Amino acid sequence: MTKKDGESPVESGVRRMEQRMLLYYTQDGLWDLCLGACVLAWGLGIWLDFVALHGAFCGAAVVLVWALKKVITYPRAGYARMREGGELQRRFRKALAIAVVLGLVVFLLGVVVFEGTAGVVATVLRAYFPVLFGAMVAILFSVIAAWVHQPRFYAYALLIFLAGVLHQWGGVELPLAVTVAGTAILACGTAVLLRFLGNNPRIDEGADA
Repeated sequence: MTKKDGESPVESGVRRMEQRMLLYYTQDGLWDLCLGACVLAWGLGIWLDFVALHGAFCGAAVVLVWALKKVITYPRAGYARMREGGELQRRFRKALAIAVVLGLVVFLLGVVVFEGTAGVVATVLRAYFPVLFGAMVAILFSVIAAWVHQPRFYAYALLIFLAGVLHQWGGVELPLAVTVAGTAILACGTAVLLRFLGNNPRIDEGADA
């Protein structure tokens, strides 16, 4: 890893530490599985006409990730947390704020589309909702990918966007397209998790971390 121009040794060291921390939070594949499960729940929610399933499932998935990290990640990679008030934590909050804004935009799009709102804008949104919704979720995944420096999250973003495109112009049912995308993300997350488990044996209790 090369040092940036004009960067002091301390700044370079902090940047390397931040990047290692981001790798630490994504190396086990658990967040991949969380994203895949959320997308799959989205597809199943459309299929079952039960949109509330998506929100409840995503909330449970996030809680489950933190619980699994305690039994899967920490015993193998050690425990680490972001420094309070540090640059990494500020970046995390910015990414979270962007995610919240995008989520609100997606929610408002859904209200406009499904509440039968009149007007030219509502008509256009209703006509292209699948691809617009897919684009919004893809942007959210891209923000995550840029923040954690993990190219595979860009692939997840592309899968979500293609699900909307295939439904919009390919004639594929939206629940099917979304479910396939979620299943593919789950498969990738499983592969990442299995690789992590294979490369990181559990640290024996009492051993130096």
